[in-house]
Amino acid sequence: MSIKKAFEAAFKRKREKNWEKIYVLVDIHDTILHATYGDAETYEYLPLAKEALQLLSFRDDVCLILWSGCYEATMEAYRQRFAADDIWFDYLNENPEVVNTSFQNFEAKLYFNVGIDDKFGFDAEHDWKDVIEAIKEE
Repeated sequence: MSIKKAFEAAFKRKREKNWEKIYVLVDIHDTILHATYGDAETYEYLPLAKEALQLLSFRDDVCLILWSGCYEATMEAYRQRFAADDIWFDYLNENPEVVNTSFQNFEAKLYFNVGIDDKFGFDAEHDWKDVIEAIKEE
C-alpha cells in the first residue's frame, strides 16, 4: 500500500469509527533525516520531510509519535530540535493513549494507524510529497 493510500484509509476509518484522531509513527534516520551512522548526529532533512511533518504537527486529528532505537537522551535532543523547526511529536516510542483490551496488548506493541519508516517501505526521497498531498486533501 502506498503512503498516500495508508493516510486515506486511516482518515476514512477515523470518520467511520468517529475517532478523534489517528496515530502516526515516524522514524528518524533515512526517513526524516539523512542518516550518518556515526557518532555525530545530523539534522539534514530529506526532501519535503520538514514541510510534511509541520503540516501533520498542526492538525488536531493527528498524534505524532517519534519512533527510533536511539537512546533516551538522543531522542529528547531530536525532539527539541524538531520543535525548534515547528515539528511537534506527542510521544517518543510509546502511545499511552491507547490502552490494553481483552484481546490486544499494547504494552508489547504500540498502537498506530500509519507508519512512516524506511523499514516499512517508505521512500523518503519521494513519498513525503504524497504525505503532503494526502494531508491537504483531507
